[in-house]
Amino acid sequence: MTNNLRKLELKERIQAAAKRVFLAKGFSEAKISDIANEAGVSPSTIYLYFSGKKDLFASLDIQHMADIRPEFERKREDICRIALKIFGEEGFERTTMDSIAEKAGLSKAALYQYCSSKEDLFLQVLQYYISSGFQGPDDTRHDNDDWREHLRTVAKSCLNNARSSERSAFLGTVIRDSNKFPSFGAAYYEYSYCTARKGLVRFLTLQQQRGLIRADADIPGISDVFLGTLMSYVVIYHIINGVTCDVDEQDYINNTVDTFIRALEP
Repeated sequence: MTNNLRKLELKERIQAAAKRVFLAKGFSEAKISDIANEAGVSPSTIYLYFSGKKDLFASLDIQHMADIRPEFERKREDICRIALKIFGEEGFERTTMDSIAEKAGLSKAALYQYCSSKEDLFLQVLQYYISSGFQGPDDTRHDNDDWREHLRTVAKSCLNNARSSERSAFLGTVIRDSNKFPSFGAAYYEYSYCTARKGLVRFLTLQQQRGLIRADADIPGISDVFLGTLMSYVVIYHIINGVTCDVDEQDYINNTVDTFIRALEP
């Protein structure tokens, strides 16, 4: 092979590696050192062919990062959906990265472009589980009576989430495995409960300031009890095995929300 051909082959290898790194991390997060590692060359070798990251990116004939970043996000979401099911069925310890990669149609090495470890993937799935399921109150609304309906929306969203056997199984894994992996329980508490509680407190406080609910209402305390009541239904009737649900879900929502409305109304 001539020297020119070797140079061309090396340049193409660097470009192929760069595209994989940009796809996985996005332009702002990708580093020349990442690309060098992916291509199996030194960073200084890359600078023999390109003046910097921007020059290298421009050589890939990609019009805009939006052309590749959505592809990465779509694939990451697909991986989270697959991993949610497997983690729910197998639990954290019995789940293997090989099984997730196989179901996702990826090599194990390719899967690690989307996460740094199995624990990292589990936490990503946990965030996906929460962000794709719960609908909190909208504190931008101004209709006087909307706060009551928003409480129903929160309750319905919480219980609707639990109807999916895959999502319930995954939540069961979080609860069970948090005994051995406290970071999972801590992440669920932070991403889910604390976020929901903060949003509900903010929303109800705004209604209180508008004079729509009692001025002396203990908003943080009421929010805790409201969310805890909903969570108990989910755990008893969707997480614990061997329990037959003899409580109509819609009746439970109506009774719960009506009780808290009475506690909040002036």
